[in-house]
Formats: sequence, structure tokens, C-alpha cells
Amino acid sequence: MDKLIIEVASNETVTRAENPHVPLTPEELAQDVAECVDAGASIIHFHPRDPDCPPDRLDIGRLDDVDFYADAIRRMKQMRDVIPYPTYPYQTHDGHAGVAKLFPHVRELVEERGVGLETFVFFIGATNMGWWNEGEQRFVTDRVNHMLHGEAASFLTWAAQADFRTQFGVREPGHIRHIYHYQDMGLVPDPVVVHLNFSDGPPFGPIPGAKGIQAFLDAVPDGKRPFQWFIHNFVNNFNSDDKHPESHRMLNLLAIAMGGHVRTGIGDLPLWNGEPLSNARMVEKFARIARDMGREVATAEEARAILGLRARPADQASR
Repeated sequence: MDKLIIEVASNETVTRAENPHVPLTPEELAQDVAECVDAGASIIHFHPRDPDCPPDRLDIGRLDDVDFYADAIRRMKQMRDVIPYPTYPYQTHDGHAGVAKLFPHVRELVEERGVGLETFVFFIGATNMGWWNEGEQRFVTDRVNHMLHGEAASFLTWAAQADFRTQFGVREPGHIRHIYHYQDMGLVPDPVVVHLNFSDGPPFGPIPGAKGIQAFLDAVPDGKRPFQWFIHNFVNNFNSDDKHPESHRMLNLLAIAMGGHVRTGIGDLPLWNGEPLSNARMVEKFARIARDMGREVATAEEARAILGLRARPADQASR
């Protein structure tokens, strides 16, 4: 079994009112990275955030802010050897700009000197992420997210030309089949790296648990090399009860036992058993559990080898 890679979702859409430890500025993110890497993390995912936003309000208007990303990544890499990657603006059925404009901020970051962006995760396929209201016994919203095959293929073609490795978010087992067909097109090298998206809220994808994980693992076509995988929760019930359990810890423990990798952090779990822990404390908990189970934790260099990444010199662009 490979060493365990621990990824941190450092801030996502969590406000200071929900967890006072959430890092917002490039300086705070860099200091948080140092603490997380020292605790056992090797990959950092983050969102640009506005520290001047009121603590009880969410700011999501800067998700393609190249300057913020570049500043934060430079600071992170000065602090520790780490693999940071950005998010992207939220997209729904009417939110796409066409194949030529998909993820322009990622393309700029790959070209930006001094950044050395190594990877990026984006979601493929189509999913209705609408909410079910248990009391009313009906769906009360529709949120259709989709990635057209042409869009995915166009971006993957650019990535291949730029010698840039992507990872994939998947919400349904059929999305695994999509990825391997992109590989048949010559657009996805081995190892395939996948984030298995589970939800404690909107009822999409497999039910969180070992059977749900196995449903994704079983979707690998015959003759194909199995993928490397991370847990990636969309919605967590972080105030858990018997009827609405929080699956974040359960799924990540299963990942440790089943050969996958952990994704934790304030961005995915604002409260741990009701307590607002720091990102580093969450990393420490999973690292300790993994070591107690006999699975060592990977450094950033070891994570690159497992995921097929190539460290990019921080002082050079891709071409």
C-alpha cells in the first residue's frame, strides 16, 4: 500500500464566525501551510478570500484571482515543500464560457513565473445537486453542474501540451468511465488521480461509506490501471446526530484502510465534534491514526512520485 497523502482544504467557504482559525490572507495561508506540513500534510487546496468581509458573511467573488493565488503559492513554497492548487468559479448548467476559455486562471498560473503550479482538480460529468427536504418530502432546489466532454477534452489537450498534470473530481461512478475514455483519447496519463465526492446533504452519488467507495473503485474498466484516490466531501453535517451523521471522519478512516488518501481541513469540516480545530490539528489526528494502523504519511516529494507529478521550478514558467 502506498504511503498516505494528506490534503488540506484550508478555507473553502467557511467564515470566521464558523471557525476563527480559518486562514484568509496569503500570509495567513502560508503560515497555516507550515503548520500543516509539519503535522503531515503535503497538498494544500485553498480559495482566495477577503479578510475585510464581515466574519459572518461569505465572500466568493475572487475565485479566479490570479494575483491572490500567485502571491499565496509563492509564500507557501517559501515556507515549506508543498503542493498547493487553486479552486475555480462555480459553474452550473448556464455558467460555461466555452472550451477555449475554460479555467483561464489555471493557464495563467502555469505560465506565471515564480509560482510553479503542479496540479489542479476539476469536476467532470453531470450531476443534479439539488436539495431534498425531508419534512416536505420533495426536492426544493435544482443545481445542475456539468462539464461537457468537449470542454474537458479541450482543457486536457492544453494540459498535455503544457506538461501539466490534472486530477479529477467525480460525483457518480459513471464519471470514472469518462476519465478512462479521455485516457483512450491520449489525454490522461497514468496514474489517474480522482477525488471521490460524497455528500451528507444533496442526495447525489453513492451513499457515503465503504460500499459507496467500492462502487467508484469497481467502475475502473477491465485492463486499466486502478486510480489513486482522495475522499472529497461536498457537504458535511458537522453538527452530527443519529439521523444525520457526519461522514467526513468515517470516509477518511476508510480511505486510510482501503488504500486511498485523506482530505481534511476547516474547508471540509468547520467543526470537529463541535470544536473549531485548526487545519494542523485535523492533519495531526489523521496522521496519528494512519501511523497507528501501520501506514506511513507521505512527504510532498513522495506524494509527487505517487501521483505522477513533476515539481516545477519556482523561478520558471512552463514554457
